[in-house]
Amino acid sequence: MGNDASRVTVDVCRRSLVRARVWARGRSKFVLLHQHSGKDFLLVVDHYSDFWEIDLLPDLSAETTIKRCKAQFARYGQPDRVISDNGPQFSGVEFRKFAAGWEFEHVTSSPRHPKANGKAESAVKIAKNLCKKALREGKDAWKAILQWRNTPTEGMDSSPAQRLMARRLKAALPVASTLLEPCVVTDVLVKLRHRRQVSKFIYDKSAKDLPELRVGETVRMKPLPGDRTGLWRLGSCVQKVAPRSYLVEVNGSLYRRNRVDLRIAESAPTQNPDGQRGRMTKDRTPASHMGPEALGEEPGDHRSAAPSPINSPLRHSGDTPVREPAVLADKPPVFSRCGRLSQPPKRLNL
Repeated sequence: MGNDASRVTVDVCRRSLVRARVWARGRSKFVLLHQHSGKDFLLVVDHYSDFWEIDLLPDLSAETTIKRCKAQFARYGQPDRVISDNGPQFSGVEFRKFAAGWEFEHVTSSPRHPKANGKAESAVKIAKNLCKKALREGKDAWKAILQWRNTPTEGMDSSPAQRLMARRLKAALPVASTLLEPCVVTDVLVKLRHRRQVSKFIYDKSAKDLPELRVGETVRMKPLPGDRTGLWRLGSCVQKVAPRSYLVEVNGSLYRRNRVDLRIAESAPTQNPDGQRGRMTKDRTPASHMGPEALGEEPGDHRSAAPSPINSPLRHSGDTPVREPAVLADKPPVFSRCGRLSQPPKRLNL
C-alpha cells in the first residue's frame, strides 16, 4: 500500500501556483532624477500605461529617493522591475537593500547614454512642456497634468488613466456620468505592440546593429566630458553587462559604456594641426604623396602632359629641366573639423 501511494501523482498538485504573465514588462517602472529651475524632481513612469508621477525632492540623498519610491509603490502596487540610471542614489547599498526588501529587479542603464532610459526621458519632456506652458499662461500646472492623463494616447483608444485605473478621471471638462464609470480597456497589448513595431520599423531605416565586442578585445572609448584633447582612449573589453552595454578597462580604471561609445581599435587617434579635436580614423596619406589615381586624374594624362610655359619655372643654364607641380605643394595636410582631408581646388593659373 505504501509503494502504491508513492507512485500516485495528481496533476493539479504538480501545477505551478504562480502563472506567467502575458507581458513580462507590464509592471515595470522607469525612475529618473531631473533638475529644473534649480529644483530636483523624481519622476516615475509606468511602462504599461505611460502614467507618470513627479515628486519634488528636498535633497538628492538615497534615503529621500527611497522614501518617495516607497510612497509611489504603496499607492500603485509593487513593481516587478525598476529601470533607472547609474546615479549615486540608485547604485549604492541602500537602494540595493530596498530592491531586495521589496522584491523587485533593479536594472541600470549605461552611463552617459540617456537613450537607454528613453521612457523616463520622454516623460520628463512631457512634464517640462506642461509646466512651462502653464507657468507662461499663469495657470495651474496640476490641472494641465490631469488633462494630459485623461487625453487618449496617439494610436490608441485609451488614456494613461484608463489603462492604469480602468476609468476616466473627473476633470474640469464636463462629461456624462456614464463615462466616469469603471470600464476595463481591452486590446491594449496588441495596440501597444503594433505601435512599437511601427516605431522600430521607422527607426531601423537609418540605423544599423554594431558588431558585438569580445572579452579581451582592444577598443577605444569616447572622450570623457571635459577632456580637451578629444582623443579616444585605448582600453580592453572586460565583460558584457547587458545588451549593447560593456565594461571596459582604460588606464587601470573600469568604465561601463554603451556600444555607441566604443570603437574597435584600428589605428592611433589623430590630432588636427589647427588644434581641432582628433577622431579615430584610418591612416590617411597626405596630398603631396598621393598618386594621380587618388587625385581623380588619369594616369596616362598625367605622364604625357607637356609642361606649361606659365606653370613651369624658367630654365637657366645648369638647371635640371624638371617641372615642379603648382598644385601639389610641400605643405602639411589640412584636415577639416570632421576629420576629412581638405584638398585645394584645381584652378587655371592664367
